[in-house]
Amino acid sequence: MQQNSKREYQDTKAILRELVRVETVSGSSTNEINAYIANHCKKLSVAQIVASGPVETQKNIAFRFGPDVAGGIILSGHTDVVPVQDQKWSYPPFAATERDGRIYGRGTCDMKGFLASMIASVPKLAMAELERPIWLAFTYDEETGCLGAPYLAEEIAKQASGIEAVIVGEPTEMAVVDQHKGAFVEYVTFNGVSAHSSLPWLGLSANEYAIRFGAQLVALNEEFSQEVPATEGDRMTTLNLAQIGGGTAHNIVSDKCRVMWSLRCAPGQDPDAIVQRIRSMARTLEVEMQSRASEASVDFETVFDVPPLAANPASTALRLGLGLTGQNAGQSVNYGTEAGVYQKVGLPTIICGPGSIEQAHKPDEWIAIEQLDACDRFIERLIAHQSA
Repeated sequence: MQQNSKREYQDTKAILRELVRVETVSGSSTNEINAYIANHCKKLSVAQIVASGPVETQKNIAFRFGPDVAGGIILSGHTDVVPVQDQKWSYPPFAATERDGRIYGRGTCDMKGFLASMIASVPKLAMAELERPIWLAFTYDEETGCLGAPYLAEEIAKQASGIEAVIVGEPTEMAVVDQHKGAFVEYVTFNGVSAHSSLPWLGLSANEYAIRFGAQLVALNEEFSQEVPATEGDRMTTLNLAQIGGGTAHNIVSDKCRVMWSLRCAPGQDPDAIVQRIRSMARTLEVEMQSRASEASVDFETVFDVPPLAANPASTALRLGLGLTGQNAGQSVNYGTEAGVYQKVGLPTIICGPGSIEQAHKPDEWIAIEQLDACDRFIERLIAHQSA
């Protein structure tokens, strides 16, 4: 076994300070953060995966510790953070500040605290007599729609057979979460025919059809709200009419209007069926438009599609998580994560990580040091599980 340097034995807090220092706002290059991670992981791991997306400067990376056999566990976290613009911070957002048992800084909670615990475990992983592998996986651009994770999930699914569990370390205060909503966002563009507003019969208003489409979305959202009590919001599928934009002047019939809508699909619902239902509504309007102007059309552009998470009650990941935490059952949350992406490629997946989602994305984002300690202990139990 290779001799470890003192730097490789840095504790979780020290590593978190280094991770926060790297400004990894979604959409930025992963070169610096991945180089830092690889410097800790690469020479002590036995295998590495680099999974690129469409942008050359953005890559997912993963490292395997232990033998290439079935029964592996994947610890996964995203490296990107949300922006700090227009937020009033009391502490420098990209310099981790420790105060009164907390560490403040962008990403401390969501989710560099988990990444730091993962990286701090590397010497333990290298020294352990692992009988089954543990993977450390790092993805990019989760915050803007889980853009990187699908490339890594597919690659790991090809290269690692018989995965027992994927544990995505989003902030849950170290509780096991086995259900969350999916997220789907789409632009629908209505293309009409422009004309002078004094002669509207010579044109076809894209705005009017976009507004009618928006009204149908509102009605469908009301339908969903009647199916589940408001007190059980985590089980309610919701729609949001996010944006409507069209028209250039008061005296021009608008020839283009774009609608952005989003779907938060509850576990157990079929998001694809709902999306097709909504697209059918738009296509019905398109038929009517074309009956008045043959050149009219409706276009669809998917922004992102994050699948929901709904772990099977017999899931090996759920069983493992409950056993390690002492919980009786998993929990459900409203927010979406990369967990659904891993589940979609057939990998049993749960969420369990340090910190509270209530601190995420805010000015003066923070994580409690005791949560980092709890995560370190959790990973130590995972290592022991894989060594038995």
